[in-house]
Amino acid sequence: MLTLQINSSPNLSEWSRSLTATEKQLKVAATRALNKTARWARTQVASKTAKELSIKVGAVREGLILVRAKQSNPQSVVGLSQRSGVIKAKQLGSESQNSTGVRVGRRQFDHAFLATMPNGHQGVFRRRGKARLPIQEVQIVITGKMQEIMEDLSNGPALKQFETIFDRELRYLLRAA
Repeated sequence: MLTLQINSSPNLSEWSRSLTATEKQLKVAATRALNKTARWARTQVASKTAKELSIKVGAVREGLILVRAKQSNPQSVVGLSQRSGVIKAKQLGSESQNSTGVRVGRRQFDHAFLATMPNGHQGVFRRRGKARLPIQEVQIVITGKMQEIMEDLSNGPALKQFETIFDRELRYLLRAA
């Protein structure tokens, strides 16, 4: 899980600006910057994962959770929900059945078929064995790729983005006061 934490104490290079800022202004700027950085990180994870796996961004974004920071709890979290690890094949695009299986978007699933369940659910399914039943819905696992991208972001780009946004928010609060 990608977690960004901050302290309200400024860096030595920022002393001149932060001496004029009150403690409340620093907390407000930090909270705003942290929330904006978390939104940026969620967007980056969704778009990079979708691009690498050639799937829709919306399908990936559904599985990401954003917990916003508050002034009382200056911690923002971008994490994976319980159902984020798998994307059903039907979400990848329009599907069509052919002689070898099912084509969904640009992907071909051999030995698969389209079916509508008695409760109305439509999907792409495969048989688990040679018998008619049981059948299993075709899914793509993306947890590993999302975790890699989150770790890459937390190593450097997210902190750099936070510093940029924090500086911008602090300048805005000082100008408005």
